Amino acid sequence: MGKLVEKEQILLAYYVCNFLEKNDKNTDELGEVLKKALGNTLESIQGELNDKGLLSDHDRMITNEGILYLDNILHIQSDAVERNKLAYVKDNLLTYELELSIPEIREYIHKHVGIE
Repeated sequence: MGKLVEKEQILLAYYVCNFLEKNDKNTDELGEVLKKALGNTLESIQGELNDKGLLSDHDRMITNEGILYLDNILHIQSDAVERNKLAYVKDNLLTYELELSIPEIREYIHKHVGIE
């Protein structure tokens, strides 16, 4: 069983949100989940991910570099069709038994990739 570190779990939540339908509801839901899960540490973690080029500074969403970083961790081919990315996330979380230790983020990711 593998384990994603906290920052990778947070980045994965942004990754999942990126491949959902683009609307304020999905973005707001992610924001609420992250605030609930991380509280006062959210801004500093976002800053660290931003400094590494994994989150964009202006809209706090995942960058192409962040997507490629997670594609590598999850063994997703970078040329995979975007609409299938969430299915790949689901399959790889189950196949590699990747543990998500932050309950709110685990629930958010499982909900949107279809893991019950």
